[in-house]
Amino acid sequence: MKESELPVMMYIHGFRSGANGSKRHQLQEHFHNEFQVIAPEVDADPEKSLEKLNEIIAIEQPSIIVGTSLGGWMTLMCDSDDAELVVVNPCLYPKETLSQWKDEELEYFCQRLDGIQTYTLTQEILDKYDRYNITEAIKDKSQRTYALCSTHDELLGISHINTLKPYLSYLPYVKARHLTIVDDFGHRCICAGMDHLFNILDDIIGQRIVRIIRTKEEMLKWMREIGLIE
Repeated sequence: MKESELPVMMYIHGFRSGANGSKRHQLQEHFHNEFQVIAPEVDADPEKSLEKLNEIIAIEQPSIIVGTSLGGWMTLMCDSDDAELVVVNPCLYPKETLSQWKDEELEYFCQRLDGIQTYTLTQEILDKYDRYNITEAIKDKSQRTYALCSTHDELLGISHINTLKPYLSYLPYVKARHLTIVDDFGHRCICAGMDHLFNILDDIIGQRIVRIIRTKEEMLKWMREIGLIE
């Protein structure tokens, strides 16, 4: 199957990152021949970024959206239709968390596709976050939200865990655990963090396949589509 014919997984990067960061490449490598992984490039302006994301979602119709850090907030706030949402150490209160870098000229951690390599976070941008209600978004999308949170997050502490627990911890373990709490990585999703993320995504994808494939004919059709048989 051509890559353009594969189902779409969208990755939304975090603050000071870009579409060319390592996460998209790692996701595409892991889900080679299963998903086409796309990664829109956004910045810290929630209004502008969500508008861009919603336009892309309407066109690409991703079945899974993954977001890390600030990208986790955007994952929860975007118009995601019925996509499964996976957030890793989501920065749920961006105004408070990011204000420490206000008015600083910050360099991006990777080479941006838009050619912009510095960013200045203004009070005007921070104030835009007041327009959004993250707890309502979590509540409304809890049945299709899966969170991976670290207790050793040096940026968020455990505030993200405390916010998510009331909405996710009670949900049944059907596709994957809705709230996975670990202590073997920090804020950035690297090394053990990526292993946990892959496990969660594999569980979700496996359950989707089970739900879709109900007959022998459907199984053979699916195996042909992914190139297992001719």
